[in-house]
Amino acid sequence: MRVYKENINHFNAFYRSDYYSYLKENDYDCVDKIFSSLYEDPDDCDASLYQELGRKFDLLARKNYLVEEVEGQKIRLAADIICGRKQLVDFRNNNYEEWIVDYERVRSNLNLHFLWPKHKAPTINTYRYSRYLDRIDCLLFDLKCYFEGQNTPMALVYQRETTVIWLKRFKNFSDFIDRMQLNAFVDTDYNVLDISKGQAKIIDRIYSRKEVKGTIETYIENMLQLNVEGKFI
Repeated sequence: MRVYKENINHFNAFYRSDYYSYLKENDYDCVDKIFSSLYEDPDDCDASLYQELGRKFDLLARKNYLVEEVEGQKIRLAADIICGRKQLVDFRNNNYEEWIVDYERVRSNLNLHFLWPKHKAPTINTYRYSRYLDRIDCLLFDLKCYFEGQNTPMALVYQRETTVIWLKRFKNFSDFIDRMQLNAFVDTDYNVLDISKGQAKIIDRIYSRKEVKGTIETYIENMLQLNVEGKFI
């Protein structure tokens, strides 16, 4: 995984520069714009990330996607990090020395990169933010309900293009969890663990977007702590 390390080097160079010191005192609104301009999304362009994911899942790796053949059709799978840089920046109230540590810890964990079919939007990747503000545990519970035959908030994207073909390859939710190596997010009975509660409880219903919004800070806080504790290995 190369690009996230290059991002950190670029961020550090800017943070330690006289230009940063000047902007901090005179035009602080410009600081995050520059951080954003320095940033490259590893999920979109890091060939080394896809090489590692390809080895993990035994799939053919291209520059910015993996290839899986299902029912004779080649399906492109794109990476999706558990939490984006901007969410970490907001969570840490723009405190660079704090969010850069979080960014490195999250991006360096291959198990926090999820795979979803890549095609014209909406996709699971794009829609999970709209519905669940990127809470992976809420998305997994939504998928669990979908595999059980329920009409869920995410069902629209599950039935689109290559996503519907890809999901059919899994026998059920537990098969999905096992094949996608997501066991760190469920208990032994394949109940989805609630990250906003430190994985001490399970999710037993679909949360409204309002409820999700009200828990997002504790979700990110606990996700970061669980990662530090090695719960996502």
